[in-house]
Amino acid sequence: MTKTPPHSTEIPIDRLGPPGVKGELHVIAIMANEKRLDEDRLHDQAERQFKVFGQLSKNPPATGNIKGDFGTENGGSYLALPDHAVMSRIRCAEGMFEIKKNSLGEKSLVEFECRATNTTEARRKFQAAVLPFLDYLSYVADCPVVVAMLRVEDPKNDRVSMEYVSPYRKTIINPHIANLFSELAPVYAMYREAKNSYSDFYRFLCYYKILEGLLGSLRASVFSRARSACIDLGRPKETIPAFQEIASAYQPYIGKPIKAFFDEVLTPQFRNAVAHFITDDGAVLNMSSPEHIDRYGEVLYVLELSVRVAIKSHEELLSKLNASHGA
Repeated sequence: MTKTPPHSTEIPIDRLGPPGVKGELHVIAIMANEKRLDEDRLHDQAERQFKVFGQLSKNPPATGNIKGDFGTENGGSYLALPDHAVMSRIRCAEGMFEIKKNSLGEKSLVEFECRATNTTEARRKFQAAVLPFLDYLSYVADCPVVVAMLRVEDPKNDRVSMEYVSPYRKTIINPHIANLFSELAPVYAMYREAKNSYSDFYRFLCYYKILEGLLGSLRASVFSRARSACIDLGRPKETIPAFQEIASAYQPYIGKPIKAFFDEVLTPQFRNAVAHFITDDGAVLNMSSPEHIDRYGEVLYVLELSVRVAIKSHEELLSKLNASHGA
């Protein structure tokens, strides 16, 4: 019989959102003398003190258990502190933060305090203060430095918030795959590359390049072959599917053509920056900027859904083309 660890709970996996999508978990402590409503504590907008903790890791975080009470021994890195040092303290424009080490002498935990009005603001202040320093350490030490988990503590409201990535589920695959189209091999390869990546920026670029091919040269090739064979494939209706998990900023695009979304939103607002670093108008993409992190993370799910629609549509066109050739 297994025992549930203290201060832990089980959450049904379907309540954590679609697989691979980022979410945020809020935990409010039940206090004996607390008279405020949970909603008031959850949505408090008064400026107050926050504590933000970042767990360092040598590898990207795995989905599954969400461990919010991590400490120095739960993290690690390729960055070491001298034997006699307990921590390193860094001052910056946003304030001061400390990096502590584990029993192996590895830097493993970042602690940051700030004043903010909500957990999102506190998280962004942590990112603005800490990530540029970690970027520099990554360059100097020539090694990866991963922030695997963030915990935001709101002492005034006895509340803790944690970001997580919704776990992937086991899937039973039919052993008899109907069609594996060889010309889509690069598309499937790039899709897997995106799924295997922890970087939202790189995943965006992979998904974007898939759409670029499916809506462009790959699609043109299929219709060209169909015309040569006097085959009418029809025109697929590819629209953004309806899912409530799509960020509110992109809900208005549900039901609209994917091609229009690709041309009007993805290319000018995202692709040019992530592909070229500096755009024609001089804008610079900073992958440690809280604003840029949130923007690319927000658009990623609707982009992934669009990619899956386009792949399925292309598979259907190839099936029709092959069936007509075989008739």
